[in-house]
Amino acid sequence: MHPEDYPLYRSQTAVLAAILRLVSRDGYLWHHLQTAPEDRILAALAKLHEKHLVLMDRRARSLRRKAGLPLAQAILGPEPRGGVWPLLLLADRKLPGETMRRVDQTPLRWPAWRKGTWLPTYELVRDERGRWTWRLVEAFHRELLEEALHHAHRGDWPRLVGHLKPMGNLPMFRGVWLQLQEIRRRVQALWGDRHLRDPGGQWKAPPWRKALEGWASRPLSPIGMRLHVEEGEDRPRTLGEWLERRKG
Repeated sequence: MHPEDYPLYRSQTAVLAAILRLVSRDGYLWHHLQTAPEDRILAALAKLHEKHLVLMDRRARSLRRKAGLPLAQAILGPEPRGGVWPLLLLADRKLPGETMRRVDQTPLRWPAWRKGTWLPTYELVRDERGRWTWRLVEAFHRELLEEALHHAHRGDWPRLVGHLKPMGNLPMFRGVWLQLQEIRRRVQALWGDRHLRDPGGQWKAPPWRKALEGWASRPLSPIGMRLHVEEGEDRPRTLGEWLERRKG
């Protein structure tokens, strides 16, 4: 496969699901996260492929696995922001010439575009059952929790709803889902029924009910999830198509 034919992922959730599959199912336990400028992304992929064959098709990977040879893949974010692509190199063993870490020793932290830059946002960890999952990095989780508790303590319904509702768009893998359930429980415990009456004395429905309408009722499973942009969707399917649209 040529770099121009690299299939783009349909969303951030799809990227995380792909990484989760490669680590948990296929044994890609070594990682190195970097960024590449928009105008150098083809060259960056070509260089990685020249060194580590990251763009092989499934059949070629299967043959290399049977032969006991190293396997590596490059994972791009669904789109660039700020002029750069997040780019992850995954491999089933440490690759020569690369600064790589094992996911079970140095956590893999995938970024999201926040506050005008790429910031570590999702962390690949094992859950209480020993299975790999994604959770929010502690600093981001604490930030979300503290703001929710602040609005709940003040009894500020509109801001609490405005803060909680967008969380339903986060990739609800088991780790993230459990963290958001913790936020919900603590908000409900703090709010109680202290602010459920309006000035006229009428009972109000708890505001979190409206805020949580879009939240998933159960964790998201990466198995069977559609990962890549498909024909007919109004988005570029490959890196080459994305570059053509960028040129206008």
